[in-house]
Amino acid sequence: MLESLAVRNYVLIDTLDISFEEGFSVLTGETGSGKTIMLGAISLLLGAKADRNAIRTGCSSAEISGVFRTAKGAVLSFLDERGIPCEDGEIVIRRSIRESGRSSYTVNGMPMTLHEGRMLGSLLVDISSQHEQQSLMRGEVLLAMLDATSGSDIEGYRAAYAVMKEAERREAELAETVRKGEDESDYMRFALNELESAGLKEGEEEEIRARLGVMNASEFLRSSLSSVIEELRAASSAISDSLSTMQKAEKKDEGLSSLSERLESMDIECSDIILTARDHLSLISFSESDLEEANERLSVIQRVKKKYGGTVEEAIRRRDDYKARLAIAGDGERLLAKAREDTEKTRAHVRTLALSMSEARKKGAKSLERSVEEHLHRLGMEKALFRISLSRMKNPGPDGIDEVAFLIAPNKGEKLSPIQSTASGGELSRIMLALKSSIKGGGDIETMLFDEIDSGIGGKVAGSVADELKDLSRINQVLAITHLPQLAVKAECHFLVYKEEKGGRTMTRIVRIEGEERVKEIARLLSGETSAISLEHARALLEVQ
Repeated sequence: MLESLAVRNYVLIDTLDISFEEGFSVLTGETGSGKTIMLGAISLLLGAKADRNAIRTGCSSAEISGVFRTAKGAVLSFLDERGIPCEDGEIVIRRSIRESGRSSYTVNGMPMTLHEGRMLGSLLVDISSQHEQQSLMRGEVLLAMLDATSGSDIEGYRAAYAVMKEAERREAELAETVRKGEDESDYMRFALNELESAGLKEGEEEEIRARLGVMNASEFLRSSLSSVIEELRAASSAISDSLSTMQKAEKKDEGLSSLSERLESMDIECSDIILTARDHLSLISFSESDLEEANERLSVIQRVKKKYGGTVEEAIRRRDDYKARLAIAGDGERLLAKAREDTEKTRAHVRTLALSMSEARKKGAKSLERSVEEHLHRLGMEKALFRISLSRMKNPGPDGIDEVAFLIAPNKGEKLSPIQSTASGGELSRIMLALKSSIKGGGDIETMLFDEIDSGIGGKVAGSVADELKDLSRINQVLAITHLPQLAVKAECHFLVYKEEKGGRTMTRIVRIEGEERVKEIARLLSGETSAISLEHARALLEVQ
């Protein structure tokens, strides 16, 4: 449930801190007082798109934060999968908007994308508004409502559907490879033969260039090494003589032992350098044929890499690609037949799941029809008939094999017609409420927010809507933005939204009202003013609740 909301510098709100309770709460206020600002602030917490124009004039940023508490597994699993800690089921969401257009969204102190925020928001709060009523015109929304009560394994189906689409993609890709392989096989065989004959190896070009560098400098290197060896031999002889003399002196003075050891090391090192230089000198011996062979090999490498991609690595990749594609082309029909068989298996599996889900939907539709009708009758549509029409498509889609329509006959004697072509605004409000009540609110969702669900209704019907929301609040936290006193008097918690001017600025305020303040607001809702008669009527309404 939503426990608290804090708003800073958002639209007309400078500072707002408000706490919510379980059960049924209402927000009332004059038209234009800022009730929709509250809805906007909560929507931002649920991942709605931010508008920097919503930042209060004169401020550089706005911030909204909310504290939710839940024990629902779907929410906790969602957070756990993303490594977000959640102690005691507390979820703190913060959303900031800046003039630069950038915004931040964090959950329990950790950043989250807005897409993920919308996913989390859909698990925390169910918002019913006039905009959402229009969603009753969309088939996928109607199917989702039906699935919520029919026990359909829509997630399992969608996973199988994704496997099928991937199999179809792989089959199409393989078919295209086979086709291209057949069309280009002669060229690929020629290219593969040339590439394999070249025998390319990574790093070989650099090795050859290094060898050619040595070959071209061989005379200089031989001369230099020969001089070094002769000079070192002379030095070695001198060091050897010095070592012999030092060893004799060491017998008279032991303090010379360290110098003797150092001379001995120099003698050994010098001899080793001479041997190594001599060995290297013996290797610097290249014939004209060696030089010609290296240049020819380098020429082959340069020609092949220029023709097949510009680098040795790319030429090797193309060689391997041609080899694989020719293998597929050579065995293309068998591989393609196997891919088609695999695809058909996934299609058959998806169709089986879709038909099974369709049967579950049919059974669920009967139950949902009865429940919605009962709720509609209690909501003042005593003669209304509600039916769910399911028809099967030729092939399964992302949501199954069914096309769905919700049909209504609002009055006795009228024919059943799709709700989008028959229901009025007030009837749509009641149909949405009946559906929400029939599917137990939002399922696992604990908080439900109704934005003027009472639009287009009044009198006895308004009282019925109020009773329905009250019943719903026994299993959900229900927040309702309303203009009707019949709803307001049923609430356990009443918030007043109003505007005030301070320091030449207009600000929206939201306060919890009780006692006489609540009586005055109910009176205003009843008659638009706080006359003695409306006040008396308001008290009477509150007393009977």
